[in-house]
Amino acid sequence: MTYQIDAWLERQDPYIRVTDRNTGIQVINWSSTRLKGLLERGAICPEDFQSSDNQQELVKDLFLLACLEQ
Repeated sequence: MTYQIDAWLERQDPYIRVTDRNTGIQVINWSSTRLKGLLERGAICPEDFQSSDNQQELVKDLFLLACLEQ
């Protein structure tokens, strides 16, 4: 499976969306309220999203974080 990350963390209402590239189905959709808490706790770091080299590892980490949050 291939995933696409759409993240805008440095705006007033940040968001992260992870979408299955083949089907277009969103598997993670975090809006500002939930995401601000993750950013404040350091669970998500904006610098992690700047490099395209570690996208696969980043998707794995986001899935694990989503499981822990539930």
